[in-house]
Amino acid sequence: MAGCQGLNDVIIPPTIESELIMNIDNFPENIVSQCIISKKMQEGSYVATGGPLQTTEEKSRKVAKNIETDLWKVLGHSFSLRVPPNKQVMYYKNWYLSNQYHIDTVTERARPFLFYIYEQVKKRDMPIEIALLPFVESSFDQFAYSHRGAAGLWQITEPTAKTFGLEFLAGYDGRRDIISSTEAALDLLEYLYERFDENWLHALAAYNTGEARVRNAIKENRSQGEPTDFWALKLPTETQLYVPKLLAMTNLVKYRNKYKLDLTPISAEPVVTEVIINEKVNLDIIAQHAGINSVELYALNPAYTNGYTFAQRDNRILIPSKTKDMFYKNKESSVYVKQKFTIHHIRIGESLSELASLNNTSVSMIKSVNNLSDSIIFAGQELLIPTLQVDNR
Repeated sequence: MAGCQGLNDVIIPPTIESELIMNIDNFPENIVSQCIISKKMQEGSYVATGGPLQTTEEKSRKVAKNIETDLWKVLGHSFSLRVPPNKQVMYYKNWYLSNQYHIDTVTERARPFLFYIYEQVKKRDMPIEIALLPFVESSFDQFAYSHRGAAGLWQITEPTAKTFGLEFLAGYDGRRDIISSTEAALDLLEYLYERFDENWLHALAAYNTGEARVRNAIKENRSQGEPTDFWALKLPTETQLYVPKLLAMTNLVKYRNKYKLDLTPISAEPVVTEVIINEKVNLDIIAQHAGINSVELYALNPAYTNGYTFAQRDNRILIPSKTKDMFYKNKESSVYVKQKFTIHHIRIGESLSELASLNNTSVSMIKSVNNLSDSIIFAGQELLIPTLQVDNR
């Protein structure tokens, strides 16, 4: 199915049915109260009791969490870029609203990756709108390959990939590696942001058409005494429409109730988990040990085109978070996985800080491995505890 990039050659009509979106941008955003979690919770100082601990603070936190369980709501509340009511943005708003099947298809493709990408963007303190860039670039098709040689969710070309550290091996294409390509794309965007004096629209335009072309357009306008903002630049048609596509989609998400945009909910929690494998292993075997089929595993790891990981190398593989416990508890997977774990049954009086200290690890590591949202544990609970490894090779 063709994504929004297929609209590059569309001609903006002189009149646009824009009544639907008039004045929408002026609606105030709903206010969601935030509950502050105590430092004690963060550091894991609570001790295990005979059952789940229900403090007043925890109950309040869970209420706040339940308000924003849908990732679309989380994203909408986080968007910050200004969206002007110009004809290109208005056109793409109407296009998206008229193409529900496209929205549904791309949303389903995004489901495994969107929360992961959102977390990476948030960690770098970048505009959260960037998390939806693959919506425009590839329609969230991890197998996408353009006629210009760009590949993957972020549609990175081979020269750019090599510049930003992505690897090409026999049976492996770093542009299709979800983890590595996301790092490279965000590195490139940060670089462009700095090069264009911290102007995100210029950076986004340069991501699409190249740094030199945007810089030359700015110089041309400056020499003629014209404005140098993105909207005033003389850029290729594709780039002139590229930024409006992103802004249109993010604005629809932010005000989806006002626009009556139907978005299939995506849970605001990790869908995939990274595991490190440092041996040559068939993806079919990894899938078997994780309790999923090989097609599902390959869809999460499309970079491994020959179906194998590599020996003597840290292969960062994504598996569904829901199958992580099964994968790590499997004795056969422990042969090739880099990080080893033991299964610990929590006893009354134990705490995460104590377990971390005894096992030479950290509370944050234990929480991450076990998908714990806080540091509360209870007797009878099973936890995966990282074990200290010594590399004798």
